[in-house]
Parts: sequence; C-alpha cells; structure tokens
Amino acid sequence: MTTAVKALSPTEKKQLLKDPIDWVRQYRIRVGKRALSEILEQRQSLLDSSQGVALESRELSKAIGAAKKAGASPDALLARKRLLSAEEKKTKSQLKALDSKLFELLAPPVPSVDISPQAGDCLEQPVDISAVDITKLKVEAEAEQAWDDFVEQHPQGCVYHLSGMRLIIEQSFGHETDYLTATEGQRVVGVLPLVRLKSRLFGDFMVSQPFFNYGGVLALDDAVSELLLSAAAQLAQNRGCSHIEYRDSAPVHGLPVRTDKVAMWLDLPASEQQLWQQIGTKVRAQIKRGTRFGLEVESGGMELLDDFYRVFAENMRDLGTPVYDKAFFQNLLESIVGDRRLVVVRHQGKPVSAAFLLGYKLRMEVPWASTLRSANRYDANMFLYWELLRQARNSGYRVFDFGRSTQDAPTYRFKKQWGAQPKQLYWHYWLRDGGEPPKINPDNPKYRLVISVWQRLPVWLTRLLGPGIVKYLP
Repeated sequence: MTTAVKALSPTEKKQLLKDPIDWVRQYRIRVGKRALSEILEQRQSLLDSSQGVALESRELSKAIGAAKKAGASPDALLARKRLLSAEEKKTKSQLKALDSKLFELLAPPVPSVDISPQAGDCLEQPVDISAVDITKLKVEAEAEQAWDDFVEQHPQGCVYHLSGMRLIIEQSFGHETDYLTATEGQRVVGVLPLVRLKSRLFGDFMVSQPFFNYGGVLALDDAVSELLLSAAAQLAQNRGCSHIEYRDSAPVHGLPVRTDKVAMWLDLPASEQQLWQQIGTKVRAQIKRGTRFGLEVESGGMELLDDFYRVFAENMRDLGTPVYDKAFFQNLLESIVGDRRLVVVRHQGKPVSAAFLLGYKLRMEVPWASTLRSANRYDANMFLYWELLRQARNSGYRVFDFGRSTQDAPTYRFKKQWGAQPKQLYWHYWLRDGGEPPKINPDNPKYRLVISVWQRLPVWLTRLLGPGIVKYLP
C-alpha cells in the first residue's frame, strides 16, 4: 500500500500547533520522538522570545509617548524599538520555517488503495475451509491490528468495520457487541461485527452495523462468509433474538434482502476548478448566494462539537427524529478510526449548518449533516456541501459519499443535483421466525404520530429524552 501526504487546511494547521502531541496520537502518525521534541523545544523557545520582545516593545511605546509629552528626546528609545522590530521580524520568520517543518512532518498520510469492488491481494490466496476457526475478537492490540489489516485490504472493508468501532458503540450506547473473526492458523480470513439492541419498545435483535450505513460480513470467499453467518445465526438463536440485520454493500446469496436504499457516490475530479465546473450553473449560483449573504465556514475537531451538536439537535427535532447523545460524537472524534472532522457554517457568527465527515481509504463520507430551517433562505445547505466536496477533493479523496437515500426521495434528488450516482445497498436478514424483514425506522408509517408529536417538543427536551430512545433505533 502506498500513501500520499494530505494537504492541511488552515484550521487543521491551527489545531496541530495547538497540541502537536494530541495530533500525533489522534492520527497515529509515526514520527521520531527525538526529532519532534527538538522542533517543539525550538518552537517554544522562539515563542517565549517573541512574547518577551512584544512585552518590551509595548513598554517602549509607552515610554516614547511619555518622553514626547514631557518634551524629552525619544531617540534612544526609538533606536531600541527599531532593534526590537528587526528581532521580532527575524523570530517570526524562524517560527514560520519551524511550523512548515512541523506541517510536513506531521501531515497525516492518505492511503492510496483501490476502493472499487475488485479482489485485492488478500482474495487471491485460497482458504482451507476445514482449518478455519470462528472466535470472538480479543481485546488486545495484536488481534485488533490483524482485524484492521484485513478490513484495510478487503474491497468492501469500510471505516465501520474497524475494530475501534466496537469501543465507540459500547461507550456511547452501552450495547453488547460480538466481533466474530474467522482465522486459518494465524491468518484472518473473515470478520463480522455484530451489535445487540435489546429493549421493551423495539425488541431484541442484532445489527451489523447499527447507526451507520454499512457493515455486514467480510470474507475471503463464500465458504468463509457462510461460516460466519452461521455462527452469527446460532448466537442470535441462543440469545432469543428475533432477527439479524446485515447492512451490506454487495449481495449475499440465500438471505432475505431489502433493496429500497441506495448510497449516493460522486467521483471527485483531479482539481477543485474541475469540481466547480462539474457541479453545474444552478448549483454554483446557489453557493454564490450563500457567499453574498456573508456565510463563513470553519473546519476542525472537538472545538466545534458544541456548534455542530446545537444545529444537529434542532434539525433532528424538526425532522421528528430522536437525537443521539453528544457523547457519541465526542467518542468518535476522540477515537482513531478514519479521518474525522467537523465542518460548521456560520451566519453573522451563529452556527446555522454543520456536518460530520468520516474519511477512510479513498472515500470521504458525510454520515450526518444538518441545516437550520431559518438558514434555508441563505442557501446555507448548498454552501455547506460545496465546502464538504472541496475539502474531500483537496484532501486526496477520490469519492464523496453523500450517504443513503430512498430512490427519488427529496434527499435523493438533492444529492443527484451534485452529480452523485446511486450505489445499491443490500440489507440482508436472518429471521428466526421467517416472515417479512422488519422496518424499525422513521419511514415506517406506524411511527407517524410519534414523529408528529416529537416535532412539537422544545429542543432542550428532545436533547434530554432523545438519546435514551435512539440508542435502540438501528
């Protein structure tokens, strides 16, 4: 696997300089501790010197003013101030050079791997099915790394398959998880993450993966896949679960399937200018309208969480959907799964539109985006999505994933206008008692009354009640 260095945005540079050690931990950057320590020590020394010069310069300015007022000659003071100005200019130049060195040293790599559904090297090695064992993933670094390496190589492997998602789900929702691993000796030949959702309101069932658009089984061949699915069915049967839902991006033979959802993917061009031309005149006009209204954008991490969540919670209330706890997004941001960032659009300083981005391999996805209804007149949503596309392209991603939609629904048409193309999703089911696949989601007509009531609640109350409900909605 080859890598390309990611270009840092001004916000990311600011975040890096604020806490370089946390940046290294967050992006798992391999860097020599000695080299990094030397640069940071030099930088701190220059910052201390700069602060000392700035303080003396301010005192000199006061003294010069006082001397002039008293009729005394300020020449000596002015000469000293000129020396300080030259010293300050030199220090700033040195700081700029060190910062550039830091940006180059700590820029996160962007993996250059093929995201197309073609067999990689891992699929070319045959599996002795008689030697395959199915076990639960151990909570240890070596086992988790082997799991993640398999996900990295598999063509359908996505960020939600990574082992780190298990801890995020357990911490955020308290759900029981079973990450099944198929091994042939020391080699991982298949993985299947499972999460159990059990409540009086919605029942007892398992999902791979809940809360996200993708999941399901990853295996080197159909025989390994069948072993994992059989083990999952036995596990669900023993626990009395009603069904298992697998959110696959490729068909699995022999299981009931729903195909009413598609993902919307946009191939990103080679340059930002090409992207601007590609989106068309109408879309460009709407983005420009946002610019004329003075919309401003900021991207970053934890420092934007409150702004993101404020917009997200209000929008979810307006849609009649219970909102996730803010801790869920905090846990995602603090994790090491994928490339995580927040983007916030402001109007007159107030956050009016926001999104959570997740990047992995060469695909950037926006699983959550929201815009206040009051900001629709500024075309804030269009302004936001242009920034998301621009950042994805400039960060080296080749595909932008707008998320899932129902064919010809309003969200589908919104994504289509950007040039996104539908990619079929396959939600397969194991059903203990047979029958039709369940529909535990807001699209189900039986939830219309509840949705209508929820839309009338104050936002503060939905933020209080929502997390306790939505944790059981897959």
